Amino acid sequence: MPEVILSDYFYGQESEEFIYFKIPRLLITDQKFKHVSTDAKLLYGMLLDRMGLSAKNGWYDELGRVYIYYTVDEICEDMCCGRDKAMKLLAELDQKKGIGLVERVKQGQGRPTKLYVKRFTTRTAPPEPVPPPPDHFTPCSEVEKNHPKTSEKSMSRGREKPPQEVEKIDPNHTKGNQTDLNHPDPSILPPKPPGGAMGMDRYELREEVKANIDFENLRRAHPYDDVDSLLELVVDVLGSTAPTLRIAGENLPADTVKQRFRRLDGTHIEYVMEAMSQTTTKINNIRAYLLTALYNAPVTMGPYYSAAVRHDFG
Repeated sequence: MPEVILSDYFYGQESEEFIYFKIPRLLITDQKFKHVSTDAKLLYGMLLDRMGLSAKNGWYDELGRVYIYYTVDEICEDMCCGRDKAMKLLAELDQKKGIGLVERVKQGQGRPTKLYVKRFTTRTAPPEPVPPPPDHFTPCSEVEKNHPKTSEKSMSRGREKPPQEVEKIDPNHTKGNQTDLNHPDPSILPPKPPGGAMGMDRYELREEVKANIDFENLRRAHPYDDVDSLLELVVDVLGSTAPTLRIAGENLPADTVKQRFRRLDGTHIEYVMEAMSQTTTKINNIRAYLLTALYNAPVTMGPYYSAAVRHDFG
């Protein structure tokens, strides 16, 4: 049996051994992106990786949107390709020429082009299950048809008694005539998802948020309960049907709040947890506090880290 060697330290570039480029699964599996080349999908993952650097450098425009710098020469070097291929890959991702995952804004005067990496979601609802047709029951010729209106009264002509093996009590007289309590055979009804339609919607929404915030990596690096609690708060907001949501003591339009929450990624969640760990003031309403922190994270994280850098190196 081979000996297991445990090392206490990382040396040189070994520190990057467990750092990976992440490519969203839908980019591979969804039909919308089937025509996008594999190299272009890899480039999109590399662009996403640059977003963390932009957030730390405070690269936000006047609308609070994060942008990155990634020159064609850098792409050529990282992907070991020529300039023509690098331009072709960018064109595949471009908002005007390609699939729309990247928006390029030229600044002129020798300044590098800004790249806005676009997020994407798919909201195609799965087809509803088609219930199987009910079994057509053909009554036996010897079974007498019911006469619901006259079965208790004498008829001008005597009723012939049906054979004993098929005779049944008149089924029209259910208890209290509560016909709404009749239960059809469940075998002819379409199966229902656990928790109903709303439960299924929340499940899909949770999976979408988990992908956006890189949930699996967060739970490895931080206490599971903390990460899971923030995940559920984000899902609560995005799944809310209320017209307004209360943030920082104010009732804001729900659409505005949801738009901000959809921008959250793993770096924002880590930022909120770091801020919580440094808070010494007693918090009376922790839910309201966290909702406000999550809402503000996309616009305050960049300046926060920039100020920390200036403090450390200033």
